[in-house]
Amino acid sequence: MERCAGGPLRHEKIGIVTSVWETGKTGRDGGDRPITRGPAPRAVRDGYTPFVAQHGFAAAYEAGLARGLGDRLGQTLVVTQPEAWAIVEPRFGRAPTALVSARALDQETLDALAHAAPDGVTVVGIGGGTAMDVAKWISWRRKLPLVQLPTLASVDACFTRMSALRDGERVRYDGDAVPDEVLIDYEILGSAPLALLSAGIGDVLSCLTALADWKLAVAKGIDPAWNQEGADASVRYIDALEAAAPEIAARSEAGIRALMELHREIGWRCHDLGHARFEEGSEHFFAYCFEAVTGRTIMHGELVVMGVLAMTALTEIDHDRARRIVTAAGTRWRLSDLGVTWSEVEATLRALPEFARAGGYWYSHAHERAIGEAELATVRRALGA
Repeated sequence: MERCAGGPLRHEKIGIVTSVWETGKTGRDGGDRPITRGPAPRAVRDGYTPFVAQHGFAAAYEAGLARGLGDRLGQTLVVTQPEAWAIVEPRFGRAPTALVSARALDQETLDALAHAAPDGVTVVGIGGGTAMDVAKWISWRRKLPLVQLPTLASVDACFTRMSALRDGERVRYDGDAVPDEVLIDYEILGSAPLALLSAGIGDVLSCLTALADWKLAVAKGIDPAWNQEGADASVRYIDALEAAAPEIAARSEAGIRALMELHREIGWRCHDLGHARFEEGSEHFFAYCFEAVTGRTIMHGELVVMGVLAMTALTEIDHDRARRIVTAAGTRWRLSDLGVTWSEVEATLRALPEFARAGGYWYSHAHERAIGEAELATVRRALGA
């Protein structure tokens, strides 16, 4: 996939942070060193240094970034969700020119929203993954500038270029939006309930299962071809996540910074490789299948964590490590805590092999793992059901 250099950043419009921790020299697609603004984050453990992305979108890290954002940006189209806007609106300043409630992610709905967007505005995504994806689509379709302000860290959508569209039961990725900047407001993310922050480990922890799935596919001669750099990076991301887990549980600035920097670099690497094989595999397919089978969803990151624990238990690959990281980060994983019944998980597992094959997803352990009573008992124990 060809990388898009894009235009210059407009830091003068978002001039918030005065002390610089790490400054890059490259443009909107990231490069040898991404542009980063903000003071050094505070950690709860002496000597802990958070992971620093080597690539990715421009980003700012500091408490209070949402305050007066509307005043600084001028005319805006805000894409948000009710809960997120209730938090940000009192801080935002100048009212948006237009306010879009992010709900459906089918292309027809997204195209209609893009068509209705006014000219001359900056699109601002505020909220979780759905808001980020809708904002990206409108920005890309209308060639409007984009700023992302995530209010929870449960997904990495603010640092990826494509939107996750829903085609019936299938998830597909399309679009190519690059934000002027991603704003990580410690005041907002750090004050959220721990579950909203710690769920963010899902799209990093998934590297454990995705890498195992990729190795399986390559051994069978199934594309995409092996990329050692991408595989090595996947291992580094898991190591960094494990080191950051106690800081994430403490909701420290360093923990938030490390988690979002991991999302940042993973988002860039997906674009650079032209696929997400190193971080998306059977655990995500489990999540998509759960949504298709049950007709509902839970927080994306927690659903992916459930998929990681289920698939690592079935394959006996790194299950103990996965459980250790989840526990250290304070991420919810027991079905009773997630509001999920065992019957929903059982139905998902029974449907998973055919779902993965019929959906044309990358080859994985989900495609070939037979699900019988013994396998169901294994997963049931792994999820504390």
